[in-house]
Amino acid sequence: MAMDNKMKSSVAFVAMTLAAIFATSASAADLGGSLKESYVAPLPRVHTTVGSCYFRADAGYSLSSGPSVHWGVFNEVFQGDDNTNGVIDADEISYRFAGDNVQQVSIDNTWLAEVGAGCGSGPSGLRADVLFGFRGDRDITGVSPIYNGTLEGEPVGTPGQNIDDPLHTSLKSYTLMFNAYYDLGQFRGFVPYVGAGIGAAYHIVGEVYITENPNPINRIEGDETLSFAWSLVAGLAYQVSDRAILDFGYRYINMGDAKSGRVDNAGFVNPQVDLDNIAAHEFKIGLRYHFGQSSSCCEYAALK
Repeated sequence: MAMDNKMKSSVAFVAMTLAAIFATSASAADLGGSLKESYVAPLPRVHTTVGSCYFRADAGYSLSSGPSVHWGVFNEVFQGDDNTNGVIDADEISYRFAGDNVQQVSIDNTWLAEVGAGCGSGPSGLRADVLFGFRGDRDITGVSPIYNGTLEGEPVGTPGQNIDDPLHTSLKSYTLMFNAYYDLGQFRGFVPYVGAGIGAAYHIVGEVYITENPNPINRIEGDETLSFAWSLVAGLAYQVSDRAILDFGYRYINMGDAKSGRVDNAGFVNPQVDLDNIAAHEFKIGLRYHFGQSSSCCEYAALK
């Protein structure tokens, strides 16, 4: 009887143990299934290379070339006292064109400053930027054709001895240029490049006045002109850090034409002064700073 009780107890213990094992396994399976169903895989990490874009600032010196200057001069010539009244009447005066070509033109050199932004380069070698620039005041002088004036009540006659007749004005210019470049490759950290640009020049011409001739004593007003501009460039860049590049550049720039006004400070209307083919040879140094999460600014092909 005691043996039967022990057997029954053993069987009951085994049954309870097996039941507990199966219950634990089932619970773990349910938990695993719910965890799998709620699991979300992390998004893949994306690497960007947007460092080929840059800001830049440049400063330099502009060696002025030209311009050609024109100011038309019409001298008044007394034809004779036809009515014998002893004075010069309006119908007794004619006008003779004395010319408009201003000789011995001199224009000052000046400093320049530019800021802008661009993108490109790397293995392709191509890049482009837009630059806003300013060139300081430069004085312009030249010897204009002789203006004799009119001496009221006396014959005027033809021009007598030549008088040095310097014409004076000034010019300052703003430019907005769109430029394209081709980087030629890298040699020991140096990258030569060539390029070209087109854009616009905004010129401000100062007052015009004439010295050493007593007749044109009034000052002609200045004016503002918007003109087409173009340029050719070449230079050498050097990488100083993973994001900064020094840029040593040369540029020939033609900034088009400009003109003065016509009204002088006495209210008389005069021929305007024309400044044609305003150009310069420019030398400048700049810093290009590349931005973005990782810089790919300087992966140039090596020059052989």
